[in-house]
Amino acid sequence: RLGDLQRCALRGLSAAAQAPVLANAPPSGCRVFHQSEPFRLQGGDALPELHLAYETWGELSARRDNVVLLQGCSPVSAHARSHTGNRARGWWEDFVGPGRPLDTDIFHVVCSNHLGGCHGSSGPSSLDPRTGRRYGSRFPRFQVQDMVAAQFALLDHLGIDRVHACVGASLGGMQSLCAAASYPDRVARFVSISACAKTFPGSIAFRHMERQAIMSDPNWNDGDYYDGDAPLAGLRLARQVGTITYRSGKEWQQRFGQRRSRASPR
Repeated sequence: RLGDLQRCALRGLSAAAQAPVLANAPPSGCRVFHQSEPFRLQGGDALPELHLAYETWGELSARRDNVVLLQGCSPVSAHARSHTGNRARGWWEDFVGPGRPLDTDIFHVVCSNHLGGCHGSSGPSSLDPRTGRRYGSRFPRFQVQDMVAAQFALLDHLGIDRVHACVGASLGGMQSLCAAASYPDRVARFVSISACAKTFPGSIAFRHMERQAIMSDPNWNDGDYYDGDAPLAGLRLARQVGTITYRSGKEWQQRFGQRRSRASPR
């Protein structure tokens, strides 16, 4: 079933990446955790406040010991599965729910839109309360550790001391690894799908190319494009480059490998 989870993770990632997030609005039926105190970042900066959009499925046990923290990849919102407040299909619809791998008859699943995700959580499209303007390029740099710290601030708000498991794919898998390393007393186990604990030079080079594609778009405007046209052409090209890195050599050969034709030339 791990292979099924990997395929589902890629489908969810691709479906969620069709358009950029220009307005920081959470999906309908989503709740938003608000921390009014400054949120300190690993790099030394701080956000004046923190917003984290989240959704939950399944009943929390009386002992509060059946929590699964589902950690999403870069383009997805907190809406991993449909519910009474939002009937739209979620990005992991087939794998969260009664009788599914993340069985909501057993587990209480919590999923947030990560820090910087801009689907209701604090990110570049959020309004800076100090200026009343969108952060844009002024949003401080943050790391995976900051995403995880924000999620555990949410868990504190929900009164959850320990999770049964952290589960994530791609960037979400990096978060699950980080959560287990950063909060060993609060994470009983973790599932990291199609992720790594360290970024290697080849990956860094590809991400540089993706950023350059976006920044070369005439609409980039140094990252302050929220009041004008978005750099959609650059984003599409960056996505094409990124998709190359989501496939293995074996898959490339199976799907697109060249074979000698035995047909007679015309």
